[in-house]
Amino acid sequence: MAKKKVILRANGTSLIGFGHIYRLLALADILKDNFHLIFVLYKTDDFIQDEIKKYCDEIIILDKELPYKTSDEIKPTDEIEFDLEGILKGNEIVVLDGYYFGSKYQQEVKEKGCKLVSIDDLAVNHFYADAVINHAPGIDPGQYTKESYTKLYTGLDHAILRKPFFAPFKKKENNDVFISLGGSDYFQITEKLVTLIAEAKEFNSFHIMYSSSYDQDMIERLKAAYEPSGKIKFYKNLSADQIITLMDNCKYAFVPGSTVLLEAYSRGLICFTGHYTTNQLFIYNGFIKENKAIGLGDLKSLKKEIIHQALLSKNTVELFAVESDKNLKHIFSLLSESHIKVS
Repeated sequence: MAKKKVILRANGTSLIGFGHIYRLLALADILKDNFHLIFVLYKTDDFIQDEIKKYCDEIIILDKELPYKTSDEIKPTDEIEFDLEGILKGNEIVVLDGYYFGSKYQQEVKEKGCKLVSIDDLAVNHFYADAVINHAPGIDPGQYTKESYTKLYTGLDHAILRKPFFAPFKKKENNDVFISLGGSDYFQITEKLVTLIAEAKEFNSFHIMYSSSYDQDMIERLKAAYEPSGKIKFYKNLSADQIITLMDNCKYAFVPGSTVLLEAYSRGLICFTGHYTTNQLFIYNGFIKENKAIGLGDLKSLKKEIIHQALLSKNTVELFAVESDKNLKHIFSLLSESHIKVS
């Protein structure tokens, strides 16, 4: 029996980041044994396409260009025109992750007869999806407007992480620090962050993870300043297993309110987190509200005093509540059975 097709739709560049793509690749890692996965996107960096091919059965590059804006600049009216004509047959599950897939786009997918999942972290548009997933903790369902049949799934019980991140971890024995701004660092926050915490006596070594999309001049400046001391090490374009190995050898993490925060938290790190775009506020506020991380506020305005105050709270957070991917699998199991409505 042929596997049911799942269409994964997202876009990413060094400007808007690759968070939407990586989140769908985490979902692909969970679904790949049971579904035929097709990733659809506009042209992007070669290393991203290589990553997609590791998890998906097919990749379709659309011959279009997106009027890219940062998430803080996007308005609901900026949604793109439906671009899956000729791709959808009507029996697929479509997963949308991104701010350009608004209400009209969702309606077009539904009119094709497909089941629809929206991965969301803004709660801006009216939703026509069968399922909306927001894996930030502490979400108020009242923030969403949706159809009567739309089911809302929120919180860390629906964390979209690659499968290895759910594995058990050992107790942390050192004071090493993991640092990453995720798939891109458009505002070059990494340099400011390292400068502010490099001399902190509470920490031993610092481990900086970055990707090909980071500003290479910034990376070279950091290497020149800190590599000779041996206190700071750099890691580029790591796989999931390599990230886990690195995180498991650290006790603390400095990360934004994005997927990398969920990854670090799932490995039992004490997380210091901030935000630099609107789309990170759901995860950031949820983690702070539920005392699962230590807040740094707006990372673009980070100061030494904020770091100092945060360090006083480093042993007060509640650790680990990300247990498995069974809830995500259940959502797609329901959607794959056409006679069952998710309601």
